[in-house]
Amino acid sequence: MRRILTTIGVLLLAACGHDATTLSPEPAATAAPSPQASTDTSGACLGHCDAATPTTPVVSDSGGYGDVTTYGGVNNTKPSSGGACNYGETGITHYAAIQVNLLPDDLQGQWQGGRICGECVEIKARTAQGWKRTVARIVDKCPDGNCGIDLGGAPATDLMGAQAGRYSGAWRFVSCLGETGVSDGPAALHVKGGSNAWWSLLQVRNPESAISTMRMRPDSPSGTWDTLTWATEAENFFKVPSRILADSNTTYALEALTRSGRVHAMNTLSRSLSRADTSMPFDTLR
Repeated sequence: MRRILTTIGVLLLAACGHDATTLSPEPAATAAPSPQASTDTSGACLGHCDAATPTTPVVSDSGGYGDVTTYGGVNNTKPSSGGACNYGETGITHYAAIQVNLLPDDLQGQWQGGRICGECVEIKARTAQGWKRTVARIVDKCPDGNCGIDLGGAPATDLMGAQAGRYSGAWRFVSCLGETGVSDGPAALHVKGGSNAWWSLLQVRNPESAISTMRMRPDSPSGTWDTLTWATEAENFFKVPSRILADSNTTYALEALTRSGRVHAMNTLSRSLSRADTSMPFDTLR
């Protein structure tokens, strides 16, 4: 079935003017497709670049290709004020939403229940001027059934100029370090509103890339790691075991492991994890 969908996706992209050597027809599992450099105008589309035929996104572990759209509109530099990643009001000006489904309601898109939240993505779109590039942080999920990447804030203008629409493009996941507009402070552990001494949810804001695992152990030579589970109460949160919350005077080592292989780390008293709506910067990134 995936091979059939891939073939269909390639045919539709070709109909929009894509060069099959530019966007690989079947992305490898460990490598995203590689579109031409943004300075290469030989890849310019013909006709109305902003009115590409809707396609099914084709994805891999490290990127994909398909439709690039916008929900924020062009000439909009307002920061993200909310999204399904539950970051709330932010100062992030380069942000985007990503597809939930590949086919209607199959949940096979890269969103995966919010597991991709916080990832940065390099996006390229094919325009009349050739390939254009931008980088954004994933803060939301797409409502569009044919969405690949949906741009908010400044990235829509970076790629689309003054003409918002549906463009053909590609994306690959990258580190957020050193990228403009994707962070509004240092990486920090945030305690969800409503958390207390008996129930607490945690998320990482401004991570180096999306968080794959969070774990804790007492900060002692004999301490053993507890892997926190993803919360079911809200997307993009981990749940603190009640026995750790009850151990309020113990210092714990906490690590948030990223998809890229880096680790955000800190030491904290367990009672700090019950203080709703607080954020604590990580001590190290290694």
